[in-house]
Amino acid sequence: MSPTKPIQNQASIERDSHKLYLRLQQDITSGLRPLPDFPKIASRVGDLVLDPNYRAKDLVEILEYDQYLSNLLMKVASSSLYHGKDPCEHLSLALRRMGADTTKNLVLIYTLDKLFKTDKAVIRQKIKQVWAQSATVAAISAWIAGFTPNFKSENALLAGLLQDTGALFIISSLGEKLKTDYHWKLIDEMIKQHGNEFSVAILEHWDMPEDITTCARTKDQWMRDESKKPDLADLVLIARYHAYLGTNKIKDCPKITDTPAANKVKFKKGEITPFQGLKIVSEHKDEISDITRMLII
Repeated sequence: MSPTKPIQNQASIERDSHKLYLRLQQDITSGLRPLPDFPKIASRVGDLVLDPNYRAKDLVEILEYDQYLSNLLMKVASSSLYHGKDPCEHLSLALRRMGADTTKNLVLIYTLDKLFKTDKAVIRQKIKQVWAQSATVAAISAWIAGFTPNFKSENALLAGLLQDTGALFIISSLGEKLKTDYHWKLIDEMIKQHGNEFSVAILEHWDMPEDITTCARTKDQWMRDESKKPDLADLVLIARYHAYLGTNKIKDCPKITDTPAANKVKFKKGEITPFQGLKIVSEHKDEISDITRMLII
């Protein structure tokens, strides 16, 4: 007699997903599945940049031992994010062009994938899908920030990319144990219900700045209105909206003109297209795609 298959209605998915969530929380508390630690090389770079006696050549010495990372940083410095400047053939030139803060953020970005490595193909594919979505949001965030007063592209890039850290943690933590399509539905439901919660827990564990953590906490909260002036979370929400355009996810979103975020940023008349997108995004798709590809490693 074949084993009974679980009933796959929404109620059962929500119930079983919650059980899985409680089990993961218990594993975190007990130390069986701890939250990932901040990447060591990113920590070294961060400490160096904060040193009042910081010297650029010291940063080069740390990074040049990782040729793969060095090549990625030079690739960024040569990208559309830096307005098509001449290609960087030396790490020292790339670091001067980007600056210490941007370099620090990018080192963190490019070391994140090592935290969620797996030998299982199906898990790698799921992680790749989440990372691709995050890269798109990050690229659009950075691009919009470049046209918006009081925002830094490097901060917007990092905030957009770290929003789904919780989803990556859930997939890498539970994927090895789950084998059926039903089990993956449970993971998808957990990400939907608790992904932001795990992202915030990880970012707080890393002592990330509050504005970065707020972006993770308020992901997909389209009607958030926590301040009179636009903040980083508002900008990243607008970027995520653009990432959803053309996908099924846009059906659950309000019109961008109805969101407090877009109203606070106060885009000028004519900057929003009839398709509820920003011209600075729709007219620069190639540049944004260049930045997105740069982030997918």
